[in-house]
Amino acid sequence: MRATRKIGRVTAAEAPPLYPSRSYAGATLGRLLYQRCEPPLVLLGVTPTGVEIAASAAKGTASAFDVIVGAHVRLGDHGIIGAIAEDAEAVIDRMFQPGFDQMDPLHDAIDRARRAVKSERLLFRGQRQLRSLAGENVVVIDGQAVTPWKLLAAAHSARAAGAARIFVAAAVTTQAVKEKVFAYKYDFICPAVVLDPVGHPRPFGDAQNAGAERLRSIVVARQAAA
Repeated sequence: MRATRKIGRVTAAEAPPLYPSRSYAGATLGRLLYQRCEPPLVLLGVTPTGVEIAASAAKGTASAFDVIVGAHVRLGDHGIIGAIAEDAEAVIDRMFQPGFDQMDPLHDAIDRARRAVKSERLLFRGQRQLRSLAGENVVVIDGQAVTPWKLLAAAHSARAAGAARIFVAAAVTTQAVKEKVFAYKYDFICPAVVLDPVGHPRPFGDAQNAGAERLRSIVVARQAAA
């Protein structure tokens, strides 16, 4: 039975954290992965917000760990319409139907995302390549997933790299993201599903500063490469 907590709309001041820390969230997710996924597993933390979660889950399940680099594809007033991970093709929302006049801006947006991936890859992995995924059971992991696109792009990249089976996971997600991942035919594992489409205001009890989280994620990723 899937462990799921559904939480209605609350403010940051009213909401206690879902998890006392990211490491605790990763350990909680790891227990679910142990129950749901056939080992051995390779856990891939989606940069930057899935890295600490995946690293903690990997420790709890004695799984291999690495980071997978992704970037959102953003197009003007449409906002986020998809994502790219590593060197795979972009995953674009099937509901987005670009007109002829949007094709060049779309290609430009995809190129910007590719450049962002290359830049992020140097920060998170240096010159090291992503570990081989051929024939592996792979779990792509994020922290709080309020859009599905980086997770889906990471899953697509893992499939292109020859993974035998792919699971998608997050410590926290929204009902809308969960439904979108299911629509792409992936198994989705998440201990906490919130109803608010913008996610939970305070998913983790440790620092919420995005810059600090990014720095911690880079350190964790570099330690994995050592």
